[in-house]
Amino acid sequence: MRVVVIGAGVGGLTTAALLAQAGLEVTVLEHHTYPGGSAGTFWHRGFRFDAGATLLAGFDEEGVFTRLEQRLGVHFPVRRLAPGEALMEVWLPDGGVVVRPVGRASELEAQRAVFGQVVEGFWRWQEKRALALWKLAPGLPFPPVDRKELSSLAQRGLSWALAHRADLLGLLADLLRPTLAHAPAHGGFRRFLDAQLLIASQADAGRTYALFGAAALDLPHRGPVMPLGGMGVIAETLAQAVGRYGGRVLYRHRAERLHVRNGRVEAVEVVLGGRRRGERERLEADLFVANLTPGDLMALLPGAARQAPPADGWGAFMLHAAIPEAVVPPGALYRQWAGEGEWVFLSLSDPGDALRGPPGVRVLSASAHTRLAEWRGLSKEDYRLRKRAWQERMVRQVEQLLPGFRESVLCLLGATPRTYHFYTRRQDGWVGGYPQVHPFRTSSPKTPFPNLWRVGESIFPGQSVPAVAMGGERVAALVLHRLGLAQLEARQPSTPGGNR
Repeated sequence: MRVVVIGAGVGGLTTAALLAQAGLEVTVLEHHTYPGGSAGTFWHRGFRFDAGATLLAGFDEEGVFTRLEQRLGVHFPVRRLAPGEALMEVWLPDGGVVVRPVGRASELEAQRAVFGQVVEGFWRWQEKRALALWKLAPGLPFPPVDRKELSSLAQRGLSWALAHRADLLGLLADLLRPTLAHAPAHGGFRRFLDAQLLIASQADAGRTYALFGAAALDLPHRGPVMPLGGMGVIAETLAQAVGRYGGRVLYRHRAERLHVRNGRVEAVEVVLGGRRRGERERLEADLFVANLTPGDLMALLPGAARQAPPADGWGAFMLHAAIPEAVVPPGALYRQWAGEGEWVFLSLSDPGDALRGPPGVRVLSASAHTRLAEWRGLSKEDYRLRKRAWQERMVRQVEQLLPGFRESVLCLLGATPRTYHFYTRRQDGWVGGYPQVHPFRTSSPKTPFPNLWRVGESIFPGQSVPAVAMGGERVAALVLHRLGLAQLEARQPSTPGGNR
C-alpha cells in the first residue's frame, strides 16, 4: 500500500512515521531543504534560527510526544523544565512583570504576587476546566469523519459527561462564552490574558472561547521543554523515524498538481529543485495525506476555486538574531512584551546549547502578529519600505526586553508574511491556524476524496506543535482503520536511511 504525504510539517511527519511503522510504503514530499515548515529550524551564518514556532510542550506523562517516543522508539533531544522553573515572563504596561513558572502551585503564587487574591478564582476555574479537557482530548474524533468516529465521540462524550455531570452546564456554557467572562475586572490581568491567548489561540480573551482558553493557558503544566538545537529537532527526529521504518522523505520536491480519476486521487505531479531544478515527476499512490492549509490543498486540485485564508487570520513578522551572552539579562527563556506598541513574543536559546551557535552567543527569535492584507499588492519598493519600518519597530520592542540589543546584535534577519509564503508555500504567509473563537471553526481531516486526508493546524486538533502532532496521530489511526490494519503489530526499524 503506497502512501504519499505532501508536506514535511510535524503533523505530516507524525502521520508518515506511524504509517511507515505499520508497514505501508510511505513517501513524504517537501519542497524545502529541511523539515518542519513553520516549526522548522534553519541555518544562517553558523546559527540555527527557529523559523516560526518556538514554544514546546507535550512531554508530560500522557503527552503526545511521550507517546510518540514510546510508539516509534525515538528520542526527542529536549531539556525538560523542572517544577518551579520560570518558563515565561510577561511585561505589562505599568512596568510589572508576570512570571509563569512550571507547576500550578508555583504559578498561582506568582499570579498572586502581581495581581493579588482577585485572580485566584480565575486560576481555580482554569485548572478545573483544563484537567477535565485533558481527559477527553487525546484522540478526540471531532468533528467526526465517519460513523465509527461519530460512535466513538458519542461513547466517549457520554462517559465524560457522566463523570463531570455536576459541572456539565458550566462546561457547555464555556463552549459559547469567552475566556474573558471568567476574568476579574483587573486591567493588568486582562492585558496579560490577551497577550497570552493571542500567541496560543490567535484571538484575545474577549474572543477565545473559554474551554479552549483554559487549555491554551495550561502550557506551563503540560510537560514544557527546551528543544536542544531548536524547534526543528522535533520534525528532524520524526523524519528520521520515517526512514528507520522504510519510508523516505524527499526534499526539494514540490507538489504541483493532484491528478483525479473516478472520484479518487491517483497521482501527484512533482516539480524538482536543486540539481534537477524544473524537472517533473509523477508519483502514483493509493493514499494521499496533505499537510497543507485548505487553500493550498485546493490549489493542487484541477478546476477547484482557491480558498482564501480567513479574514481574521494572521501573519507574523519575525526577527531572527544572535547576540552576546553578556547582553541577556537573567530571566526566563521566553519573554513577552505586552506594553505599548507591538505585542512581541521573544524566545531565547538555552544557555550552553552548542547546537544553536558558538559559545558565548545566544540565538533568539522575536515575533509579532501582522494582518495579511497589509502585505498584499505591494510594489517592490513599498514592500521594502514596509519591511524596514516593521523591522525598526520590532527592534525597539526587543530593546525593551533586552537593553543594549540594538548596539550588540551580531546577526539580524527580518521575515514577513511574504517570507513565509516563499519558504513554506503557505498562501499569503498565513500562520497559526484559525482563531479559536468557537469550537466549530476548524474542520476535520476528511476531504471530498475518500483516499485524500488533511493534517496540520487547520484541522482539529490544531494550534500548537503538540496539537498538530495529535492530529497526525488521528489521521494515521483513520487510515489504518480504513485499511483494516489497526490491529497489526508494528514492524521493527529497518536499516537507517531513506532520506535524501
